[in-house]
Amino acid sequence: MNKRTGVAVAMAAAAAALITGCGAGTATDTPGTTPVAENKPMVNKENWPKATPERGLAKGLSLPLEAYMQTYQDTVTLDQASRKLQEKCMADYGFSIELPLAGTTPPPNDNDANMERRYGLTDREAAARYGYGLPEALTNQVRQKMPELTDEQVQVLIGHSKPTKPTAPGAAPAAEPAPESYKGKKIHEGGCSGWAKDRLKQPTPEGLAFVSELNGNSFTESMRVPAVKQAMASWSQCMKAEGYAAATPFEATEIAPHAEGGTASKEEIAVALAEIDCKKKTDLVAVWFTEESKIQKAQIAEHQGRLNGARTQNSSAVAVADAELAG
Repeated sequence: MNKRTGVAVAMAAAAAALITGCGAGTATDTPGTTPVAENKPMVNKENWPKATPERGLAKGLSLPLEAYMQTYQDTVTLDQASRKLQEKCMADYGFSIELPLAGTTPPPNDNDANMERRYGLTDREAAARYGYGLPEALTNQVRQKMPELTDEQVQVLIGHSKPTKPTAPGAAPAAEPAPESYKGKKIHEGGCSGWAKDRLKQPTPEGLAFVSELNGNSFTESMRVPAVKQAMASWSQCMKAEGYAAATPFEATEIAPHAEGGTASKEEIAVALAEIDCKKKTDLVAVWFTEESKIQKAQIAEHQGRLNGARTQNSSAVAVADAELAG
């Protein structure tokens, strides 16, 4: 697994650890991160992804479906409110715990559209420095310790026991339901984490997944549009003239070897710059964005009611979360 894939996996694992790490009752460092330097803020909003790209060929571009997606700001607001509610709930049972802060490990993109790299590299300034890699702010993030929880705390927090290791390959971890009460106080269904989710009226995974599904479908369909295919062929010819064989921008990343330790090699940077320069010469990003926008507008017209419902669910939950954090 190369570093680019590893970064994405580490970010996903970090998010999952906020629940599974606490649930397992172990103190685990967030994967792929480094300790917090003295006086360094835990949450640095300067490193958060922008709503739309601010540089390069994708500058200012936003696809129609992005209006229905959960932003990183939304995600952090909901996560932090959930943590606050879980801590409050645990205190009602006599437990004082401190859950990790949200927003310390920002991803490279604000939402599922990933406009910065949706059509491959677009930021020449970043490519000249990192090649196909990511800035240090995204690869050298802060580390938080997961709290060590007792068996009773785990049961109250998540509504079941600590998961045990699978007994066979492919088997799911086993867990026992929590008792009905702790010291005479009824345990919420799903524990304090389930109570917090209900209190926030979190958007359903199905709604967010539907938006993501449409987003993926529009991308796949756009690659079959004649105008995009023609622009892609022109881009490929441009790359060939530069000495590189790649039918699509997503093949270009494998042309040059990636240096160990995360530092981009001269060869990698050269390919990355050629990819971007050829996109500029052929207007590939502009053509691709225009054609995919047409597809997404048609998707929205067809599924307007369902998309509106998903957006309303999300905005309502964020409003409740804002109120909880302000209170």
